[in-house]
Amino acid sequence: MLADEEKRVYEALAQLPMKQRQVMAWLLDGYSTNEIADELEMKPNAVRQNVSRARALLKELLGLKSAGSAK
Repeated sequence: MLADEEKRVYEALAQLPMKQRQVMAWLLDGYSTNEIADELEMKPNAVRQNVSRARALLKELLGLKSAGSAK
């Protein structure tokens, strides 16, 4: 069961735009927003925005609902 779920997550991650995929990879590796911004030559605000967009798209791709949209 875990292998199927893991495969779905990897497939969803692969569908993210490149910049969103990059910031998520760095974030998942434990880097801070500021560290990611320095390494990718971005502003910290742009990193946060890409993370937010990536999370929203991942929820959509995986068919997850946010706490606010549950009925």
